[in-house]
Amino acid sequence: MKLDAKILLSLQALMPVHRGVFTVSDLSNLFLTTREVEIQKKLKPFLKEKVLNRFCRGFYVAQNFDLEWLSQRLCLHSAVSLGSVLAKEMVIGSIPQKTVYAVKVGKTRLYKSAVGNVMHLGFAEAGQQLWFGYAFGKNNIQYANAEKAFLDTLYFYQRGYKFSFNVYSDLRVDRLNQKKLLHYLSQYKNPKFRTFVQGVIRGYHSV
Repeated sequence: MKLDAKILLSLQALMPVHRGVFTVSDLSNLFLTTREVEIQKKLKPFLKEKVLNRFCRGFYVAQNFDLEWLSQRLCLHSAVSLGSVLAKEMVIGSIPQKTVYAVKVGKTRLYKSAVGNVMHLGFAEAGQQLWFGYAFGKNNIQYANAEKAFLDTLYFYQRGYKFSFNVYSDLRVDRLNQKKLLHYLSQYKNPKFRTFVQGVIRGYHSV
C-alpha cells in the first residue's frame, strides 16, 4: 500500500499542533476509522517510509518530535525533573542526548526506543506527599523547579537509581535557592534522607 497523499498533507499540517507525537486515537481521527485493522493498514506505509516511527505501544512519533511533550503525553500526571531540569538550570553539565527524565506518582516506568528514551521514576511509597515544586510551563508541560529536581535526584539516588553524573561532585549547589531548598527539605519525613541531603550540600561547600 502506497502513501496516501491527502493523508500525508493532513498529517504534515497536524505536526506543529501535536509536536510530532501521535497516539492511536489521533491516527484514528486522521485515518477516519476506529477499526484497529484499518488503522494499522493505513499506518504501514507511513512507518515504511519513516514518516512516523513507533515509540511504544499506542504512540508514534515523527522525525522531529518533542521528547518532553511525549513524556507528558505518556503520563499526564508526570513532571520533567532530575537531570533534565538540572542541566537546563546549569546545576550539572549535561545528560545523555535524546533522553528525558521525569517523575510521577506510582511505579517507575522506563521507555526505551531507537529515537529516544523517557525515564519516569515513580514515588511508589511516598505518593502525593512529595508532589510539590512542580508547575506547568506555557508549553503545557509540567516541570520541577531546580530545587525540587535536586531533591528528586537525591531521593532516587538513595533508593539505588544511578545517574550519568556524580551526585557528590557534579552538582552545582551554589546555583540553587538555599532558602527554598531547605524549606522543601523540611517536608521530607525521613530523617535519614534529610541528613543525606544536608551532607551533600555541606560536602559541596567544603570542597
